[in-house]
Amino acid sequence: MLGVSKSFRSVENFKSNNKIVDNNSTKEKQAKEDIYMKWPLRGLAYSNELGEIVRPMSGLVANLLWIPAIGYIAADVGDKYKHNRYGEVEPSKKRAGKQLSFQMLASVILPTAAVKAGQKITNIISSKGKTKLSINDREKYIRMITQSMNKGSHEKFINEATGFVDREKYTQHIMENIAEMDKHKKTRNKMFSPIAGIIDFIKKPFESKPKTENIQKYVSSTISDIMYTRDFLIQGHKPKNISDKLYKAFEKEAKNGTLEQKKSAAYTVVRKMQGKKLFKNNAIKSLGGLISLAVMMKPIDNFVENVLIHKYIGPTIDKMQKPWKSLQEVAKESS
Repeated sequence: MLGVSKSFRSVENFKSNNKIVDNNSTKEKQAKEDIYMKWPLRGLAYSNELGEIVRPMSGLVANLLWIPAIGYIAADVGDKYKHNRYGEVEPSKKRAGKQLSFQMLASVILPTAAVKAGQKITNIISSKGKTKLSINDREKYIRMITQSMNKGSHEKFINEATGFVDREKYTQHIMENIAEMDKHKKTRNKMFSPIAGIIDFIKKPFESKPKTENIQKYVSSTISDIMYTRDFLIQGHKPKNISDKLYKAFEKEAKNGTLEQKKSAAYTVVRKMQGKKLFKNNAIKSLGGLISLAVMMKPIDNFVENVLIHKYIGPTIDKMQKPWKSLQEVAKESS
């Protein structure tokens, strides 16, 4: 990464092998090598992007990964404020302002946008798969089902003859909840969030709304898988779709053998199983963000350096005058 390179003469940030002749001296000055633009130190600038990549899997880790990036940017801007291109102490607010602009654009705003775009594209591509549903849609429906079970809603659909949950009726119940949720979302956007309504209108041509039959098929399949696992566990049998380790954890939690304990332990197993499925889906989305960042990293640096900073931001900062007057200047003008 060259950062603000030799093509941008107003920012004093050059490679060490650039020899510059001082007009006031016959001696040649050597530009100091900028360690902040060399790897691996430069890589700290992208720790926040790595955080956004893993955010679908861990929000805490994502937030923590912003710390190295903020520290790196602060150190780099502070260095550019204090030192000129030769490493000499020569404080300059304009030089610091240009470097801050570069870092905010090239290390924060545009790379984060690239990550989000990669995740969005991956999400759209995923809707062309077997289920015909995007990763985000699948995640939403899995969470709805597990949250419904956590509230005990499935207990209302137990068939008295068999003692098991009627999967068809429970599927219909979830489908009604999905329809109601979508209806409330549209109403809320129209009534309380005009901006959200405008965004939805703009996005509409580019998004394919999942078909009801595909949603129902996925919800039905998920509920069948969950209920198969739950019913087997409550009966004291090991389902084929869980590991020995998970089954042993179930037995430990339901060791006293009461029906309520078995139900609670079975729900814990179900939640862990669905959690693994969510983690796998989010890992795919995160991979899309990582690929997007890797592809766009260098073009973003070049665009920010050679176009935004060199042609627009840099010259604007150079023309800026001191926006305030000192008390001494005011007193002098009034006297």
